[in-house]
Amino acid sequence: MTSISKFSVSDLVDDMVHAGNDDYARHPLYTEDIGRIAASEFIEPLAGKTILVTGASGLIGTVLVDVLMEANKNGAGIHIIAVDREFVRSEIRFHRHFDSPLFSFLGQNVQNPLPEDRPFDICIVAASNTSPVDYAAHPVNTALTNLLGAKNALDAAQRCGSRVLFCSSVEVYGNALGNESFREEDTGRLNLANARASYPESKRAAEALCQSYHSEFGVRTNIARICRVFGPTVIPNDTKAPSQFIANAVRGEDIVLKSDGTQFYSWLHVSDCVSAMFAILARGEDGLAYNVADASCDAPLRDFARFAADAAGTKLVFNMPTEAEKRGYSKTTRAAMDATRLRALGWKPAFGLRDGILNTVKTLAPSNIIRSINHDNQHEVGKQ
Repeated sequence: MTSISKFSVSDLVDDMVHAGNDDYARHPLYTEDIGRIAASEFIEPLAGKTILVTGASGLIGTVLVDVLMEANKNGAGIHIIAVDREFVRSEIRFHRHFDSPLFSFLGQNVQNPLPEDRPFDICIVAASNTSPVDYAAHPVNTALTNLLGAKNALDAAQRCGSRVLFCSSVEVYGNALGNESFREEDTGRLNLANARASYPESKRAAEALCQSYHSEFGVRTNIARICRVFGPTVIPNDTKAPSQFIANAVRGEDIVLKSDGTQFYSWLHVSDCVSAMFAILARGEDGLAYNVADASCDAPLRDFARFAADAAGTKLVFNMPTEAEKRGYSKTTRAAMDATRLRALGWKPAFGLRDGILNTVKTLAPSNIIRSINHDNQHEVGKQ
C-alpha cells in the first residue's frame, strides 16, 4: 500500500496538469453534469458515509469521485477513499481534491488485499482492465484483476460489515440468441475458446463471488451490469472503438470504422452510468443485479461513429483492423439490455446517444473544431 500527496510526484506531472490533461474537469458542461448528479435524490442516503472506490481514476471512477466531492460542497460529509494503481493519472485527475480532509488516496493494485486500517461503509468495485488489446495481450492479468479485485473488496466488506457494489459488464451475457434485449436473468452465448474470454468470464465469476458472499456471509451486495459507456473522462490510450471515435472527433479527424458497423449495442454517457449506480446504492435490493442502460441509446456501432463524425463536422470512413486489434475485439454482434428493473428505482438518463456524444466532444475538443448540429431535424436512435 502506498499513499501519495499532491507534492510527491515529479515536476513532469505538474507540467502535464498545466498542459490541460484535466481540462475536462473545469469545462462548464462537465461541472454542470457533476453538479446535477450531486444534487440528486440518490445522493442524500450516502451522507456521512465512507465510500471506497477502486479503479478511481478510470472512466467511471473519476466521475464517481468528482460527484461525491461535489456533494461535499453541499454538506454531505462523505469521506472518499480513492484506490488506484495509476499514481500519475490519479494525481492529474484528483490533485484539486488532495487538500480536502474528506478525500484520501491509496495507491495499490486491487489484486492485493485492502488495508485493515481503512474501514468503509460502501465499496464500489470499478477497477478493471477495459482495453480490448490488453484482453488479448494480458488475459491472465485481466482475469485476476476482476476476480481478486472483487474478492478483496468482499473480504474487506465482510470484515467491516459494509456493502459492495460490483461493476460488471454487458459482456457477461455473451451474444444474444435473437433480437431480444437482455434481462438480468438471461444468458447468451459466450465463446470460451480464446484468450479474450478472460474478461467476460472473470466478470461472471466475480458476480458469482458477490452472490456467494451475500448468501454465505450476509455481505450486502449489488451488481451493476454496465453497457458500453463513453464520456469526457475516457482514458487517453483507451483502444475501444467508441473511445477511438471520440478521439478522432476531438482532433477534428475523420471517424475510422474498422467493420461494417452493424453490431447493435446499448450505449450510455458516463454521467448517466454514474447516476444509475447511485440509484442502485440508494434504492437497490440487496443481492440483485441491475442492467445499467437505456433503450433510447441502443444503436448500431455505425450510428455511434456517424454521430461522432457529425459532432466534429468530419466524415465516416471504413478501414480494416490490424491482427492485434482483431484479437481483442468482441465477437458479440448484438448486446442490448433491458433496464426495466433500474427504471423502477426512479432513475432516468439525462442524455440520448447523439446528445451524449456531442456533449463529450464539446467537453474535450478545442472550440474551433466543433460544428453545430441542427437538432430540430435530427432524432435519437431508439426513438425513430
